[in-house]
Amino acid sequence: MKRTKLKYLFMAAALIMMFYIGQATSLLTEGSEKTNTIDNIEKTQQIIIGYYPAWKSYAGYTPEKIDINKITHINYAFANINSDYEIEMGYPDKDPENFKKFQELKKIKPDLKVLISVGGWNWSDKFSDMAAKEENRTKFADSCVEFIVNYGLDGVDLDWEYPVGGGLKTNSNRPDDKQNFTLLLKEIREKLNAQELKDNKDYLLTIAAGASNYYIENTEVDKFKNYLDYVNLMTYDIHGPWDTYSDFNSPLYNNDDKSYQYKISIDSSVKAWLNAGLPADKLIVGIPFYGYLYTVSKNTNNGLYQAHTEGKALSWDVIKNKYVNNPEYTKNFHEESLVPWLYNGKTFISYDDSHSVALKAEYIRENNLAGAMIWELSQDSEGELLNSLYDGLYDGSVLAARDYLGHWAEAVIQKWLDMGYITGYPDGTFRPEEFITRAEFVKIVNNAFGFEETAKIAFIDVKVDNWYYEEVQKAYKRGEIIGVSEREFAPDDYITREQAAIIMSRLLKLEANEKGADLFYDSSKISSWAREYVGAVTEYNLIKGYEDNTFRPQNNINRAEAVVLLDRVLK
Repeated sequence: MKRTKLKYLFMAAALIMMFYIGQATSLLTEGSEKTNTIDNIEKTQQIIIGYYPAWKSYAGYTPEKIDINKITHINYAFANINSDYEIEMGYPDKDPENFKKFQELKKIKPDLKVLISVGGWNWSDKFSDMAAKEENRTKFADSCVEFIVNYGLDGVDLDWEYPVGGGLKTNSNRPDDKQNFTLLLKEIREKLNAQELKDNKDYLLTIAAGASNYYIENTEVDKFKNYLDYVNLMTYDIHGPWDTYSDFNSPLYNNDDKSYQYKISIDSSVKAWLNAGLPADKLIVGIPFYGYLYTVSKNTNNGLYQAHTEGKALSWDVIKNKYVNNPEYTKNFHEESLVPWLYNGKTFISYDDSHSVALKAEYIRENNLAGAMIWELSQDSEGELLNSLYDGLYDGSVLAARDYLGHWAEAVIQKWLDMGYITGYPDGTFRPEEFITRAEFVKIVNNAFGFEETAKIAFIDVKVDNWYYEEVQKAYKRGEIIGVSEREFAPDDYITREQAAIIMSRLLKLEANEKGADLFYDSSKISSWAREYVGAVTEYNLIKGYEDNTFRPQNNINRAEAVVLLDRVLK
């Protein structure tokens, strides 16, 4: 789990009203295409596995601190393998007490599953020698069964890092690990099956597996899948301080950036494992509750893909409390990899927040995977990331219908959804062809541009109990969006093309250009107070005329059109 180089994932503010926006043939769209859904399949309920590191109990993070209401499985990390190739406690002064506490938690939540995880980054040295001989495999399997029965556990999770090669230099390894790993899992499964008949209870067998093709090539996925309940994919530590350049810890997707490093992501790893034969309902996606800090050598590209002099791991708790709201740092978000990073000119921090975790939850659910795995629970002591993951998998807060797929503005809509600027309606639809009201448009602008300060308003049609009251206050404070008169804002009226032209021109502080409005055949229909703004946005190709060279200033704007217009403004 996160042991690799470390011993030692909406929701972004859910928008109250939804902003979705429709087609305009007068607009050109752009943006990267991304398809990650599997259509027309019955959705299953995903599980959430949290790794509990036993050593954290020394610092006071004991089992009762876990929010078991949002966890289905606990993997207790770690047990070791002794010189006789039997399982042994990793922390004998803490483990028995912790196991008792988990038994108490299971009285509160009977369906909670607790597994013992064996190995990890530091204790994988004996796996190869143990798996190499049948007698040792049998001895180990027997000891595992005895261990879980004695301590009231629900199964075994093997974290061999790694068969054939990788991991610590002191680990034993051999080419035959590829076949021996399968034989080891088969032996443990058979022993667990036999114990199930005695106890009338199901016992689980899982593994933690590497995200790269290297791991797949060094194991027999098509064979060992039959013995496993789940594969916990370690889709983190994809990049870290051991790399030459600063990069993302756990990108959701590969990106098209130019960099000198290899590209792996959650998406590419999931596809590789599925192609190798692992069923989707056995694949668990790893979510990191930590990130990496790099001290970069050059102040360029916002710190991304830069040589660095040092680096270290940081828990989400530390990142949140020390860096996220630090005014010295600027938050960035990668539109393709869908993860954030922080940068202050010399320090680069790759991490996951509640927004990126929600996007990963959406990916898991939409691809009908088995669920999510967390390394590790103590790093999110207030439960912010866990809540985001739980909400994304269980509450369906992200779009399910995706009624914008195939729409001319799909790429831009998807980008704005991923960036958290817009969300869908409660029924899961986006409704790209519907018109957008002035209040909805204001909400999108405030969210996209980060407008937070409010000002006193005197509009008689905007009441304190209206959902858009504060949004209109924000817009009025900025001055870019004004009412239709001094006393009326007309929040429920659909926004027109000439009104949108005014807003965009004011946002960009474009120079007035009334002559530009004269280019349209229907220029006489453009309101006098809007002419200079229409001319300005036309000059910059933000809004184009129709094929018959008309502007149609009173036409309403569809929801997709509004997103595309604002996307251009942001650019």
